[in-house]
Order: sequence, then C-alpha cells, then structure tokens
Amino acid sequence: MNNKSLHSFHIPVMGLAYTIDSPIRVAQYGISSVISIIDDEILEKMRAFYSSKFNLDFFSISTKEEDYRAKRVTAYLNMI
Repeated sequence: MNNKSLHSFHIPVMGLAYTIDSPIRVAQYGISSVISIIDDEILEKMRAFYSSKFNLDFFSISTKEEDYRAKRVTAYLNMI
C-alpha cells in the first residue's frame, strides 16, 4: 500500500498563535498542518470566533473550572 503524501511541503509552526487556525484555512486544499496550542486564552477566543462564524454551539470555559486549560484545548481540537 502506498501512503505517499500528495504534497511535498509543510507549514511550519512559527510560534504562538501563528498557526492556531492553519488547519481550518488549508484543509480545503488537502494540506496537512499542525496547531499551536500553547495559550489557552487564545484558543478560547478562536473557538468563540469560529463558533460564531460557522454557527456552532459555544459555551465559555471559565478559568475557575477545574482543569480548565485541558478542557479549553480539548474543546478547540474537537471544534476543529
């Protein structure tokens, strides 16, 4: 079985938030990408933005919740 990729380039992780939404922007072209998930505050803002843009349900995850960072990262990745 041949699992060779159709493209021979990659999108580098350029630092905090530069590639936070790369998969959303390039997936339509069949390009693989990675996500910078360092800052949970930015993840939460981006999740709110894309939830609004694509009419998805959004519930804010407060910093007062137990293990809020893990919940924010999980919610963002699930949305993507």
